[in-house]
Amino acid sequence: MNEVLIILVCLAIGVLLRLSGRLPDNTPKVLGGWVINVALPAMALRSVHDVDVEASWVLAAATPWIAVLLAIALLLPLSRKLGWTRQRVGALLLVAGWGNTSFVGLPMIAAFAGSQWLGLGMFIDLFGSYLALSILGIAIATVCSGDAYSWRSVGMRIITFPPFIAIVIAIATNHLERPEWLETLFSTLAATLTPLALAAVGYCLRLDRLAGRLAPLSVGLGYRLALAPAAIMAMYALLGDLGDPVARVAIFEMAMPPMLGASIIALDHDLEPDLVVLLIGIGVPLSLITAPLWWSLLT
Repeated sequence: MNEVLIILVCLAIGVLLRLSGRLPDNTPKVLGGWVINVALPAMALRSVHDVDVEASWVLAAATPWIAVLLAIALLLPLSRKLGWTRQRVGALLLVAGWGNTSFVGLPMIAAFAGSQWLGLGMFIDLFGSYLALSILGIAIATVCSGDAYSWRSVGMRIITFPPFIAIVIAIATNHLERPEWLETLFSTLAATLTPLALAAVGYCLRLDRLAGRLAPLSVGLGYRLALAPAAIMAMYALLGDLGDPVARVAIFEMAMPPMLGASIIALDHDLEPDLVVLLIGIGVPLSLITAPLWWSLLT
């Protein structure tokens, strides 16, 4: 579980950098810009190569989409009833709607299900989480940030979103040979995602701003760590596939903490940054307790 330790260390580094006063106030924006425009596209281009899909994986890849749509169906009316701002709604939908199916999810799969299931985890991550983020996520961010809204503007945001472009290119060139230097380039750039994204989140993390945010924090983490995996588990139970290893991995991925990429998009659109970083800062450590409990339940 070295990857999980790295996540916690990078989060702490971001906090220490803010406390040191050595970096300017716009540091999270700069780090987030690199993540969105460079690291996320590189991750897609690195991971989608020579991928062979099994039929049972298609539903597994649909589970992040289902979780996001369920979040919209449940959290949107609840937020309206509680009178929460559009920015708070956007922060909750983005950060609670998407799970960290890569940097926490993949190490968790290797540790609990076995490394033979990492291919499935990557497929869920790319064609589930990241593709949904590139389409639904950017649409949510555009609407909730108060930017000028029209279907055309949302569509343009989606098709010009660098991770979405990278996924399209990666799918189109899936089985083409790549030179070693290109693979090395993609891997090197993709490796910057976790440390820079977490440093940006840690830089913004202020536990002294927890006051007044306990309700949305509880709702967001309650959905992300409990309700989302429970809903996917119920779906597979209704289909009679609960004992299938593919189903177990898909459910386990939905038990992961909030997604770093989604949080960076929320921060980039100024969707209640203090709530976003609290969801990440508390959600990641808490998931180290809740995710193993889910795996115990599944097995």
